[in-house]
Amino acid sequence: MHHPIDPKVDCVFKALLGAESNRDLLIHFLNAVLGADLPRPIVAVAIQN
Repeated sequence: MHHPIDPKVDCVFKALLGAESNRDLLIHFLNAVLGADLPRPIVAVAIQN
């Protein structure tokens, strides 16, 4: 399925992963991308502007 909004565009990426309401999504994304390099999974993040 093709979506009209491209998540690779920086403002869309920030809207998805930089919102307090999507904190769980950010944690999951970071663990998926960095998982092999982390000593243990990320369980909390602080979103700062």
